[in-house]
Amino acid sequence: MVKSIALLLPIYVTLMWALVFLLQKKSAGSANRVLGIFMITATILYLCHTIFFHQFYHLYSFIDSLYLLALLSLYPLFYAYILKITNQYIDTSRYMIHFLPAILISLISLILNFALSPDERVMYVREILISRNLKDLDIFTITGFKGILFLIGRIIFICHAIIYLLLGIRLANKYNDRINDYYSNTEGRKMNWVRNLGIIILIISFAGIAFALIGRSYFAHHPLSLLMPSLIFSSIYFLIGFYGNQQQLSNDNVLVSKENVEFEEITSGQEKQLKTTLAELFEKDKIYRQHDLRITTISEALQTNRTYVSRLINKEFGKNFNEFVNQYRVREAEQLLLSKENNPYTLDYIAEQVGFGSGNSFTRAFKEFNGVTPGQFRKNH
Repeated sequence: MVKSIALLLPIYVTLMWALVFLLQKKSAGSANRVLGIFMITATILYLCHTIFFHQFYHLYSFIDSLYLLALLSLYPLFYAYILKITNQYIDTSRYMIHFLPAILISLISLILNFALSPDERVMYVREILISRNLKDLDIFTITGFKGILFLIGRIIFICHAIIYLLLGIRLANKYNDRINDYYSNTEGRKMNWVRNLGIIILIISFAGIAFALIGRSYFAHHPLSLLMPSLIFSSIYFLIGFYGNQQQLSNDNVLVSKENVEFEEITSGQEKQLKTTLAELFEKDKIYRQHDLRITTISEALQTNRTYVSRLINKEFGKNFNEFVNQYRVREAEQLLLSKENNPYTLDYIAEQVGFGSGNSFTRAFKEFNGVTPGQFRKNH
């Protein structure tokens, strides 16, 4: 019973999210479709696991190539999703190079499989995949070469786990920096979940390396040991699906892209004028009170390129756009909190008055600037 739960749980989770993303309307965006393909690939992978651990060895010998294809496609697909959701252009034909190891290894494995007799196929599963009898492995035999091919596939998978996750975390961090330079309210837009889950998966992947060295034999002979990795990876797949779905909904498919526009350097006089006008917008007009203020709104008001505005804020104030706007909001919030007239008003009301999108973002920004929450600030004063 426990064995069946352990084997079926990741299948249910990944299949559920695959259906959610693949059955969405086309307007949901290509990122969702890539995530759906990632989930269906994971479903195939765990179906192969289930057949193996239920000891259908003859059947598994035929789908071993499918297992390798799914295994080596998993991380390239996840990285493709990160590229899509961060608005990076993907040349599909060139990106297929990432799947070349998966295609080649699985295809060669399939060809070798047809060259084996039924008994040799079962022997390959028992001796190589379960018993891991590698000392007497003759690489000049079809069985031996197929076993070496499987080991190469496992090594590539371990390299994928490290390389693609680190690239994904790096890309998500860069995307978050762009979000901070574009939006004043970043709640629900950032991709911190990619970084956090990526770090967790990396840690688990190192544990997975140890399990890979141990091999499936341990799990085959100790079915209860399947429960822990099943719960861990089912939780990770669920969180990837959950946050991926939330990311699409919260961003409303508005992704920030770099501005690829040729422009000339501005003079010191023009820069001084921009700085003066910028100060008037915030100090006199209080433009920061707009809930969803974006840097494009400021650049339109200044009648200049948003790259100029971003560089001006970074250079003159040492802040990104998000920090620059929030400091004005926090300053006004401090005054409202110190006023006795505002004592009856809630923190959410004050957050709304100064331009924050929610009470949570207000509390987070206020604490970053003052070291205490708005509630503590009000109580202390």
